[in-house]
Amino acid sequence: MDLELKRHYSQIVEFLGHILGQDYEVALHELNDDSNQIIAIANGELTGRHLGSPLSNKMLEFIAGNMYTTQDYVLRFASTAANGKEMCSNSMFIRDASGELVGLLCINFDSSRYENLARNVLDLCGTMMLPRTESGTSLIADNNEADDVPSTFPTSIAGATASIVSAVISSYPVDVNRLTQDEKMEIMDILNRKGVFLLKGSVSYVAHELHSSEASIYRYLGKLNNKNNQ
Repeated sequence: MDLELKRHYSQIVEFLGHILGQDYEVALHELNDDSNQIIAIANGELTGRHLGSPLSNKMLEFIAGNMYTTQDYVLRFASTAANGKEMCSNSMFIRDASGELVGLLCINFDSSRYENLARNVLDLCGTMMLPRTESGTSLIADNNEADDVPSTFPTSIAGATASIVSAVISSYPVDVNRLTQDEKMEIMDILNRKGVFLLKGSVSYVAHELHSSEASIYRYLGKLNNKNNQ
């Protein structure tokens, strides 16, 4: 993201933070090849995040799934903050002059303060957070696509990586010490679709957890990329 885009959207973050108030966290993420950290944030105490914190697990999946190629933003998907607060999340994809995805503007609403006014988070989001949209520019996150797993907000890149990798490996039916090459490839495919490799340092961490070398992890990624491009 160039300096002008950073300045422009950082001002928007500050402005929206004041206008929307303390029940709304507004965050600007810069997306690089191996990083997606927050570079501007307002009301970060809602999720405990700060400058340098990574994307939520669900946004990593949306980006890994190339959602940004077919829509401009994703609206009202359920999230859970580290302190257990129920959140309603909305994210806009930011592109540069060449159309490349370079950032995200995210607004997360603390719905727990109004839990007595709605039956659940999505009902609340539908009445309080859903703006008018033009046909074809956005989609509401589909519960089936999201696997009914709420988005979470890690406060560090290392924490985000560890959380996702641990969940995938622990749920796999084969102990990591007994994994075959094909089974490791299958785990790599799951991790790739969850956006783990958008996080800085993830290759080294995954290599350690899969008892493999970094060279092997890069080789697996190369095979996955070739398969996806066919």
